[in-house]
Amino acid sequence: MPQPDWSITPAVRVDGAEAGRLVLEIAAGRPVRLVSDRGISGLAGGGWWAELHHLWQDDAAGPFMALLDCGELPGLVLSALRAGCRDIVFTPGPATPQGVLARLTSLAEAQDSRLHPAPTGVTEVCWRRNRGATLRQYLSQHLDFKQM
Repeated sequence: MPQPDWSITPAVRVDGAEAGRLVLEIAAGRPVRLVSDRGISGLAGGGWWAELHHLWQDDAAGPFMALLDCGELPGLVLSALRAGCRDIVFTPGPATPQGVLARLTSLAEAQDSRLHPAPTGVTEVCWRRNRGATLRQYLSQHLDFKQM
């Protein structure tokens, strides 16, 4: 099976296991990207995201990518790599020393992981207020699988 074009695959910001499972269920086997909150790895840790990825693998009927957003903090990227995260968002900021992106990319590749730019067009959902049928309807209407 050919690898999806992840740059045009729908992306949804998720806040935990239940949210990711719901998005995967609605995707119904079509490729989808599950994206963490920016910089959450500084609070929850890369191990948390790596474990969510494993849980979602059990539920996924099709390909998905679980992107841990480490913002502009190289230390969070290193921590995520140590925890076993496979797909990591890193956005170099103005204070990021030259060469850091290249070094992090090399480290990620050595561990069979990948660095990604921050995805655009991420579907943002208020997970606290919209659980259940309302959220299912919202996501079904806002996830654009037509271009797949």
